[in-house]
Amino acid sequence: MKVLAYVIGLEDIVYRGIIRALNLIAIVALTACSLGGRSMLPQSASPAEQTGYGDVPFVGANPIRRLCAPATETRMACLSYMRTDFQPVVQAMPMLAGDAETCPFEGEAYCPNDLQDAYKLPSLTAGKLKVVAVVDAYGYRHAAGDLAVYRKTMGLKACTTATKCLRIVNQEGHSSPLPPEPPPSDDWKGEQSLDLDMVSAICPNCKIVLVQTNNNETTNLYAGVKTAYTVGAKYIGASWGAAEDSGNAIFRHPGIVIAAAAGDNGGGTKFGGGPIRPCTYTYVVCVGGSHLVHAGNMRGWDETVWNDWSYDQCGNNGTSPCGATGSGCSRTISKPTWQTDTGCHMRSAADVAASASLRSPLAVYNSEEGGGCPANCWFAFGGTSASAQIIAAVFALAGNAGSQTGGKGIWEHHAGNLFDVTSGNNLSAKLGVTCASSVQYICTARFGFDGPTGWGTPKGTGAF
Repeated sequence: MKVLAYVIGLEDIVYRGIIRALNLIAIVALTACSLGGRSMLPQSASPAEQTGYGDVPFVGANPIRRLCAPATETRMACLSYMRTDFQPVVQAMPMLAGDAETCPFEGEAYCPNDLQDAYKLPSLTAGKLKVVAVVDAYGYRHAAGDLAVYRKTMGLKACTTATKCLRIVNQEGHSSPLPPEPPPSDDWKGEQSLDLDMVSAICPNCKIVLVQTNNNETTNLYAGVKTAYTVGAKYIGASWGAAEDSGNAIFRHPGIVIAAAAGDNGGGTKFGGGPIRPCTYTYVVCVGGSHLVHAGNMRGWDETVWNDWSYDQCGNNGTSPCGATGSGCSRTISKPTWQTDTGCHMRSAADVAASASLRSPLAVYNSEEGGGCPANCWFAFGGTSASAQIIAAVFALAGNAGSQTGGKGIWEHHAGNLFDVTSGNNLSAKLGVTCASSVQYICTARFGFDGPTGWGTPKGTGAF
């Protein structure tokens, strides 16, 4: 079934894929028929030929949903978004389980093979016996089953609780009782599916521990981090954050790598942008976000700073942001001795980056977000939650936790081992967002180190 559509206000962008019939004010259909509440829009032949060299353009108003409620003085916010204007649809299954070579969502959302290729990772051979922990709030009763569908669809070998490849524990480290599911307004189960899928995408040979805390109170999430390393995880992903404080000793633990999200509100003075905790803590690897697209260069990919603000019509008639990577010059954390940039005299964020843009989204499976599974339970996600888990898993591939001290290794070994992101910023003139720091590179990409993407994105595991 096909629909010939003109997308008003989006420069006549047309693309192929299954589009959920939401916010159709912006779409004038010339020929239409019903298909389970969705419509088909034609698209150019390949992602590289689309506007933006791989973008999946936003359609209509409010094309994304922020999963979690804003942070407060005592509660953390998860840092992920989900597209609401379309859902990826499985087009072809991998040929061999455990050896994914193609993406079943070609042109709609990125798969493990896309990320592994873009970042030149030894994902199919490295990471054995390494343990990565995902620390999130609340319960998610279908976590194991949903992860199984994701991995099977993507051609990754199974990782189940029966084989002890996957463990799900509460914040005390016990398998029961697990926390209750989150309230509808604070969707941490969507966050958990994103986190589990990204760790699997990057390190399919790793073991995974999902630590579910009682709720998103800061004290509980911090307790979950402590539990993660007491149950054996050497690599921990923290996909959440809040306004800065002066630090916390839980995040200083020799031989443990903790990667935290830099935030989804840019580096500016509005919408809660600028430096956040725990990302700016001295012994945490702070992870920013990029916009990853196909390109006709030797690498086959290109990246700019993740900034979706200028391309959306999100919230309040386009006056609310769709997201941009966080960055900052800390107001509370002293500069680590290993940081060598001279403009910011406190802790600079971020250290490193990875894919996070909603315009080049990541395929995620979650049966609690949709209905009529498995076909209608695939979603397109983004946010620095994704990039934080990607980086945590890259550290696991490298397997050097014992020699790491926060971001020190990245600062010392970035040369030749990272793809330098040299264009873009996380600001918005339209929304009146200016940089919270007077140091230009804190919010604007340049050659070498900058705030939005740090020293760059993975080029193998040499920097990790």
